Amino acid sequence: MIGKYRGKIFYVDETFIPILKNFDEICTREGSSRSEKIREFIERYVIVHVEGNPQMLLLKFMEETKLKECFFCRDRKEKLFKVVYKSGLVAPTCEVCLNKNRAKGAFSTVRRVLGLMK
Repeated sequence: MIGKYRGKIFYVDETFIPILKNFDEICTREGSSRSEKIREFIERYVIVHVEGNPQMLLLKFMEETKLKECFFCRDRKEKLFKVVYKSGLVAPTCEVCLNKNRAKGAFSTVRRVLGLMK
């Protein structure tokens, strides 16, 4: 079924074209493609909204657990790193997402790892 969606396009009106051109330039600068970025955005959106309600569940406030949530994959893990990104964002990041970002080499957006989250 995955092949069914291969090569599909989406509509962009004329006013959005300058934004899309800037997006393409940023993707090139970061060593990725428009498709790769859009898939990442869609993946994150689905992870956040798959349960139906995009708001934070009350259960997360009530849990007495050491699990914390990765900013990128939304996985709840006991071990997260406090990472400073080139954009200035400081975010809790799991080891998988950190390694995925570092694998981009010169195009990695990680500025530095401050250590484990407490």
